[in-house]
Amino acid sequence: MIVRSALLLVLLLSPWVLAADAARTFCNPLNLGYGVRAKGTQPSRHGADPAVVLFNDRYWLFSTWDRPGYRVSDDLVNWSFVPFAAPSELVGHHYTAAAVVEIDGWLYFTENGPQRNPATLYRTQEPESGVWEKVSDLPPYLDPFLFVDPPTGRLFMYHGLERPIRVVELDRETFAEIPGTDTQLMPAIDPADRIRDGWEVCTWDNDESSPPMRGNKTFLPCREGAWVTYHDGRYYLQYASPGTTVPGYADGVLIGDSPLGPFTYNQHSPISRKASGFITSAGHSALFQDRHGNWWRAVTMLIGVHERFERRIGLFPAGFDEDGIPFTRTELGDLPIVLAHGEREHGGEVYAGWWLLSAADVTASSSLHAHPPVLAADEDIRTWWSAASGDAGEWLQLDLGQPQTVHAVQINFAEQDLQAVPERAEDVHRFVLSASVDGERWSVVVDRRGSDDCSPHTYVQLDEPIEVRFFRLENVHTPAGGKFAVSGLRIFGVAGGSPPAAVDVVAAQRDALDRRKVMVRWMSVDGAAAYLVRYGITPDKLNQHHLVRGRDVSEVTLFSLNNDPPYHFRVDAMNGSGMRRGATTVVAP
Repeated sequence: MIVRSALLLVLLLSPWVLAADAARTFCNPLNLGYGVRAKGTQPSRHGADPAVVLFNDRYWLFSTWDRPGYRVSDDLVNWSFVPFAAPSELVGHHYTAAAVVEIDGWLYFTENGPQRNPATLYRTQEPESGVWEKVSDLPPYLDPFLFVDPPTGRLFMYHGLERPIRVVELDRETFAEIPGTDTQLMPAIDPADRIRDGWEVCTWDNDESSPPMRGNKTFLPCREGAWVTYHDGRYYLQYASPGTTVPGYADGVLIGDSPLGPFTYNQHSPISRKASGFITSAGHSALFQDRHGNWWRAVTMLIGVHERFERRIGLFPAGFDEDGIPFTRTELGDLPIVLAHGEREHGGEVYAGWWLLSAADVTASSSLHAHPPVLAADEDIRTWWSAASGDAGEWLQLDLGQPQTVHAVQINFAEQDLQAVPERAEDVHRFVLSASVDGERWSVVVDRRGSDDCSPHTYVQLDEPIEVRFFRLENVHTPAGGKFAVSGLRIFGVAGGSPPAAVDVVAAQRDALDRRKVMVRWMSVDGAAAYLVRYGITPDKLNQHHLVRGRDVSEVTLFSLNNDPPYHFRVDAMNGSGMRRGATTVVAP
């Protein structure tokens, strides 16, 4: 939502900045009214495994273990919830891993179907109504994906969760399997074999010496979440790995010339990954085009604190490069992203050019011992400040150290001591965000005192930039009897001064015994607040990245490389004034 402020307006003279400011932006994770699950240490919100389709010129989003229904949007930013409605038998149903596809003017829906509880296929022509009619029962397809082949109109079902991903062609009228088309597309994983590529090792950091993160106590990958895209005559089979409970949850890709394969693994994998930053994970995704033809990828993002499957939905610009290699722009994915209002220029800028403005001091009305105020500004969604109560009047205050030019804010609420799963009418966030130049005279920037919305990740873009030093967030109402808690009060803008100097000294050394591991070192530079380590298997495709915060930090060890190819590395330096591209790229053979 774009709001006007009564504060002093600071008009920036740069034409590029004004163009970015005029554009509409959003920030991840998406601010959805995620459902609350009573599982784990306490009730917490959840949404994952997104399926997004453009149907009747509107976007439809389906999400695992969320509220019983789905969402609709006209712009990919503002989403309205549509509950399943009578007489549909789906009323009140919480589903897992939805598969959604348009066939002949109907929208079809099914979900994960284990052997003990096979799924059903439903359809509707009016998804706004929430009413779906049953079409047929289906075999037990795990983590399904329905795909209509654009050149032929044939219908295929891809499926597989931990077991190898398979495909079978379905009859478009009866949805029965067509004999002779059932095909295994990926080899089974032999537990005795070494995991070939580092990003598929299922530990917190992809290091085999770290504790395994799977429920079965192994670090073998759980390959799942098939999604197929047809582009320029080729078929792209995307799959999620190594597991949804690790920060490096990502999507790899295999490429083929037929919906039935064979498919060949592409060494540029993973093609959607975000293992660092404020919120991590970019796997089990949905690659789709908007009404202008721009590619977007909706992804699963991880919190995993109250319960290991505590997740959110993210959205990132994506596409295919001139060589047909898919990419996802997650490298600055914690910052505001520009929403395209027309065809996006290939390789063009997708970020607003507003940077994180770090807090010099954080104070609060009260705090729990384990959740001090500083945790609301440490750029980690898994930690949070909590007031001692959920009473109206509890507050959190940020001091930026000096007046800064602010374009947008994001308020990420945490769930602290929720007492129960709230009724929908009570599941609302009410608060006031005020700003000040001197800490004495305050003006309201965001007023949600009368809100009826659940907004756990509120993002507000200002109509015009403002020059302020202090922000104060004050509670009015917290859902479900919980305490007032914030995992990230994030301020975006342009700090005074200049971007840091360019990093011009970089070295990368792969481990002699494990080519999946690399040590990257660089010479730290003046003015840097963070470093973005970019890497890839060719110097023109540095699509992988890892964000490291700290002015004087100068090295990082990564365990996520593919075993076979050489890798190229560059280190960019960042601060609140901008980012400086690294001056050199080095190769680790």
